[in-house]
Amino acid sequence: MNKKIKRSAALAVGILTAFSGASSAAPSGRPVLNAYAAGSIPAFPGAAGGGKYATGGRGGEVYHVTNLNDSGEGSFRDAVSKSGRIVVFDVSGTIELKGNILCSGNVTVAGQTAPGGSGITLKNYKMGMSGDNIICRYISSRPGPYAATDSGNDAWGGAKGSNSIIDHCSMGWTTDEQWGLYSNNTNYTVQYSVLGPADSWGGHKKGLHGFGIMMGKGDLTFDHNLIIHNVSRNFRGKVPDQYTADFTNNIIYDWGYQTAYGTIGHLNYVNNTLKAGSSTTGGYHWMYVDSTTKPQNFKVYCAGNRLINKDGSLHSITNDNWSGVTVKDDIGISKNDLYSASSFPINIDGENISTANTAESAAASYDHVISFAGNGISPDKRTAIDRQCASDAKNGTGQCSGTAAYDGSEANLNKYNIKCGVTYSYPSAVTKKEITDADNDGMDDSWELERGLDPNDPEDYAGDYCGQGYMNIEYYINDLTVNSFPEGVVKLSPTDGNFTPVSAVSAFEKIEADSFSDKKGIIVEEYSGRSNNLALVSDGDWVKYSRINFGSGANSFSGWMGGYPSKIELYLDSMDGTPAAVIDYSGTKSLNDYHTFETNIKTITGTHDLYMVFKGESEYLVNLCSFKFGKDKLPISGKLFKNVQVTAQANPDSWQIGENAAVGSFIFGDREFRIAELQSNLEGAEILLTSCDAKGTTGEAASFTAGSDMSLYVGLDSRVENVPEWLSDYTLMRTLCRSDNDVTFMMYIKDVRAGENISLGSNGQTYKCVNYIVMALPAEKQYPAGDINRDGITGMADLVLLQKYILKKEELTQEQSVSADVNGDGATDVFDVIRLRKMIVNNT
Repeated sequence: MNKKIKRSAALAVGILTAFSGASSAAPSGRPVLNAYAAGSIPAFPGAAGGGKYATGGRGGEVYHVTNLNDSGEGSFRDAVSKSGRIVVFDVSGTIELKGNILCSGNVTVAGQTAPGGSGITLKNYKMGMSGDNIICRYISSRPGPYAATDSGNDAWGGAKGSNSIIDHCSMGWTTDEQWGLYSNNTNYTVQYSVLGPADSWGGHKKGLHGFGIMMGKGDLTFDHNLIIHNVSRNFRGKVPDQYTADFTNNIIYDWGYQTAYGTIGHLNYVNNTLKAGSSTTGGYHWMYVDSTTKPQNFKVYCAGNRLINKDGSLHSITNDNWSGVTVKDDIGISKNDLYSASSFPINIDGENISTANTAESAAASYDHVISFAGNGISPDKRTAIDRQCASDAKNGTGQCSGTAAYDGSEANLNKYNIKCGVTYSYPSAVTKKEITDADNDGMDDSWELERGLDPNDPEDYAGDYCGQGYMNIEYYINDLTVNSFPEGVVKLSPTDGNFTPVSAVSAFEKIEADSFSDKKGIIVEEYSGRSNNLALVSDGDWVKYSRINFGSGANSFSGWMGGYPSKIELYLDSMDGTPAAVIDYSGTKSLNDYHTFETNIKTITGTHDLYMVFKGESEYLVNLCSFKFGKDKLPISGKLFKNVQVTAQANPDSWQIGENAAVGSFIFGDREFRIAELQSNLEGAEILLTSCDAKGTTGEAASFTAGSDMSLYVGLDSRVENVPEWLSDYTLMRTLCRSDNDVTFMMYIKDVRAGENISLGSNGQTYKCVNYIVMALPAEKQYPAGDINRDGITGMADLVLLQKYILKKEELTQEQSVSADVNGDGATDVFDVIRLRKMIVNNT
């Protein structure tokens, strides 16, 4: 039976759709992003390159894989079918797939938890990435020839895969690419993995055909990988325009006739080792640039690489790296056009995360790749094929191979020394769970006890016991990998007493917006030289604030912010399920138009990690500088609507004030409906956002005090058959308002004096309609006749101003001209001067 642990609230991570920008001008049509990656901490200790900040299933639920079935409850296929999961394994061995795996976005696959330490192996079909923001570790995808067609098969592929990281995985035994994911994915990393051997003679219709990597789209990293026994495409570049690609600290061993070629974008080719093997007959260079796809964009930074000949000597291009770059004739560029003296960045949130900056030497990385690349939580626990590949690369043994029988008519088999008729062995099943996990939260009980956690609490996997930003389950699964990296890369999480717990932060004191512990898709920028604010906040972006103490209850929210109408969903401890509260932000004139925004919220109690998820339709929604919560409910008040008292029982907390009515403004506090059409005479009105569900109220729904002389507008759904009695002293206008759900409101107006108490009654109808909407505009101020300077008094100052105007020594505004026409004949002239003088004399 599948054991699936749910949190009281869990993940709703937004799908990532923007890409990290390069340092040079972005190519046409390429989005530039400041914070593509979701996290402010690496995906895990040791994560590097383009996918360094993937978050995977962080904040989600733990899903246990409990069998090796192709599908169904407890299967790996079911585990990755939904977002917001951290997948752990109670079993290990080989899964006989009946179709490709399609891994959803926002998922962490923790193959290191499988019993035995050698992860999981997939057979027959490939591992596919159908979503973005995936962390996948310690998984082998080795389909073999069993379901392949003569068009070939890939070991790893999919339609997406942006903002993802593949770590300590193994892929091979296919007749096309081992890595075939390249067309719709940016900001990803493949590291410490084995790619190969290919099934180079396995029934492909083109004959000899078994390749390594299709490398694209861009802002990507291949680092510390063993690419082995593939006849060609070790890699083939599919990097368009000026996207960056890192190819650093890898080993390519025993290629057949070609190392790398294709569309290369801006390529960092740094500190790799190429080692010729038994099948190597050509391609003694770093790359062959042959693509005609906008080659004018291509640039190469090439440094620190070495090529080892079959006899162990160093090829001449080792000491002259640039001589190992070759260019096809007649593609429109020369070799000199490619040259770059410096590496290219992969920028995320202002940080250059390209591994070209951190690459170790080719010799050092060679030893580390031999020792650690592949599927296993320690060198000795890697799968048999990965250990064999490491041995081949180290000792210069092995050769390219294929599962089909030898065919003497195929000359290439001898030319490239292809070993034919090979068979593949797959790991055996281990169906017994190795750890003691009483509460089934995915963490070993002894590990929990050492860190002060409760092995009988199935929910404590979701916390952050030492305040470093990971979930407790992440600390645990990361600790399992300490021996699969070079010493010092992964440090064990602190044990009880060796760390300082994160202190709770009062919800009722000002919280600086940049004090978050994690985020997605948001940048931090300086605000007025005093503090930092959250900026460029888009739909689905979120921030996390650790250990916020709401005490016995927070009932209101206050934020110093600017932006456009949007919603802020408040989640506690994770981002799954229903938010604890939703803030309907009415917006200001612009992102930089800051005001204090206050609103009531549903009561929140206790101490929690607070997630704020931003939702809206504008490209950028809000800038947030600081916020705090209040213990008491706020009286609902604006400039015109004062002391709003809600008596309706349906969603009373959703009533609120909105400013500056315009197309796009919300009209209800409990619905997403917005204004789609508004006549100009109502633009800028203050809105009293009612509850749509209050349409069923009998009697008074709410009351308020007029903040000034004003015109009050009530919009009644045109489908309401009978106008409510309380609107009898209102006047029906020709002005109409329409919402984006195609409701037309008939607008009724009433002039109200400052301080007057106003009652809003029942909608009068509950079926086939929505509730009424309410707006107000300040009344135009009335000035005495002849009050030209509009100071409220008609006197000598007005006469002097009028005389200057007649003598063309002063200009009047349009409003002043109206007051200057004291005799009402439509002209401002000397007769008005005479009339105004008499008025002043008579008044004195």
